Amino acid sequence: MKELYRLKLLARVGGCVMAALFFWLVLSLCIPTFHVTEPKGQLYTIRHQELRDNNPLYTDFFLKSIKNHNGWLVLGTSETNPRPKGNYYDFLNADTSLHCGFSMICGAGRTACTYFPLIQSNENIRGLKVIFFLNPSYGCGKLAFSNEDYFDRYVSNAIYRKANRPVNQEVDDILKVNQPVASWFSNIEESMAYGLERLRRKYYQDLVFWMKPQKFYDKLVWLRSETVERLPKSCDRPEKSRYNYELNVGADFDVHSYTLWPHPESSYRCDELRTMIRLCKAYQVDIVFVLGPHNHIAYKKVHPEELPKIQEVSENLRQVLEQENAAFIDCTDLSTVPGVFADWQHHTSYGGYLIYQKIKAYVLEKENR
Repeated sequence: MKELYRLKLLARVGGCVMAALFFWLVLSLCIPTFHVTEPKGQLYTIRHQELRDNNPLYTDFFLKSIKNHNGWLVLGTSETNPRPKGNYYDFLNADTSLHCGFSMICGAGRTACTYFPLIQSNENIRGLKVIFFLNPSYGCGKLAFSNEDYFDRYVSNAIYRKANRPVNQEVDDILKVNQPVASWFSNIEESMAYGLERLRRKYYQDLVFWMKPQKFYDKLVWLRSETVERLPKSCDRPEKSRYNYELNVGADFDVHSYTLWPHPESSYRCDELRTMIRLCKAYQVDIVFVLGPHNHIAYKKVHPEELPKIQEVSENLRQVLEQENAAFIDCTDLSTVPGVFADWQHHTSYGGYLIYQKIKAYVLEKENR
């Protein structure tokens, strides 16, 4: 009898849970989608999770805010992360001779392929002005090859599958090598998780913002004039007491702690770049690439045998840009300038300032055509 009682109890609990879920689902259909007016200012950046899931409420608003204000979107990997005394986009935003703002998305391993689904699935990407930083260091070590962990960090599997239909074979070839071999169960699990997340949005997003619209705007990061006024206007070379000029790295950085071994024989980064260029042309993205420097001085002093290889990596990227007739800003001459690098792959604020000057010249020329 006890066993029968337990089964009845479990059945009742299960029935209550199913009824609650059904009620939750039906009720969500009654919640209208929250819409916002056209952006009255330009956003500085967007939260990682909203971009990963391509949440239309946030991604649309973010991209529209840039386009509506004649702004630029800066994309980059870890070299584009904030620097203590400013990075190149900070100096661009602080420059009053440029009558436009520069929004930013960056992160370690956020290479071109992580933006393919966004380009393919969001109409607001058309006509957007983009600056994309190409770091030759991503042709070194394990960075020279596809990376499943980085891709999963920035792109949800459900968004990837949704965006890549109809399949663009060239894009799909790049994306597939970044995707772990998923079982049918994993695909179903990911799709269900995505569906539940969209259902949850009806409550924590649409319902909440309908009740208190200001909550949506409070979550945004704006590029305001008062913020721009506090940005650095310039940056001097690092102080000798805090910098190792012999090796062109920060005083606290040990060049032997790790080394980025170049892989010029790997074609993946060039294939990824070529696909990015063609995809942007197909979707009318006005993109200019920044071909970044490499730490020539450190390679020459510590690993002179590897210097020709990193130069070849950089040259391979240049050849792709030239072959595809892509607009690019050449910053490779900064490779030999002392004070530019903080370590093997990341530039200092001074390096960011020198990069800013080159981008500024390009933007001024483009805006005055």
